[in-house]
Amino acid sequence: MTAARIALVDDDPSIRRGVARMLELSGLRVTTFGSAEDLLADDAGEAFDCLVLDIHLPGVSGPECYGGMRARGAAPPAVFITAHDASETQEMLQRVAPALCLRKPFRGQQLLEAIRTALSTGSHNPALSR
Repeated sequence: MTAARIALVDDDPSIRRGVARMLELSGLRVTTFGSAEDLLADDAGEAFDCLVLDIHLPGVSGPECYGGMRARGAAPPAVFITAHDASETQEMLQRVAPALCLRKPFRGQQLLEAIRTALSTGSHNPALSR
């Protein structure tokens, strides 16, 4: 079985390194991006089985990025991550697509379960994990 291809988008280099390492140790293939713009360049998002997107990114936010990809019909399932659990954040996310959302700091197992759920359903699941 081929390892799932995961795009991890977070502007914090230490988060990218730590999360990528954990996902790779779990057998996933991970490519990291420091911004949504980097992911969107050359339609890179289409090459992945699942996206892990930080909600609050400088420039284009995770939900804005994902909304644009969905509008083009090029959005794989996504898991959103955030350090902010404000109601405005949840409302913004729900406008784009009901999706799995984890609040930082999260346990590695939580993220792996969210990715497995996203991959197995191929859709966007209304769920919030804390």
